[in-house]
Amino acid sequence: MHRKWAWLAAAAVLFSAWVLGIAWDYFDHSSIPHAAIQSWLKLFGSSIYEYHSKTGQWPHALDDLAQTSLPATMPGWRQTAAPVKILWRDDLNIDPKENADVLLLYYEGGMFSKLGRVWVCWGDLRTEYIPVSDLRARLAKEPAAQ
Repeated sequence: MHRKWAWLAAAAVLFSAWVLGIAWDYFDHSSIPHAAIQSWLKLFGSSIYEYHSKTGQWPHALDDLAQTSLPATMPGWRQTAAPVKILWRDDLNIDPKENADVLLLYYEGGMFSKLGRVWVCWGDLRTEYIPVSDLRARLAKEPAAQ
């Protein structure tokens, strides 16, 4: 009988550690999952400007980004792009610093976004972790965003 309780106690400890690990990652914005998402957003954002500098046009589809350094920099970029929502825009300034208030893309996948906050990348390639409600309100105000 004691073994049964020992196993249950061990399972409870492991489950608690797992839950605490998830909570730690959620609240620690410098954790590996958060850092990875921020990095992905910046790479996709940079590729948008790179595409424009090469072609003189803004990209309108994911395939356009294949013409940039993104595939070499991020070999699994197409798979990573699935949860990344890119707002294909034509209203950007060629200088990213001039686009600080423009929403460029956001990460809508994974557990973090389901817990009420989402990573966004602004036009100046700055990332920010904002409430989903703020993102939805911002998207509703941006008719230029597709």
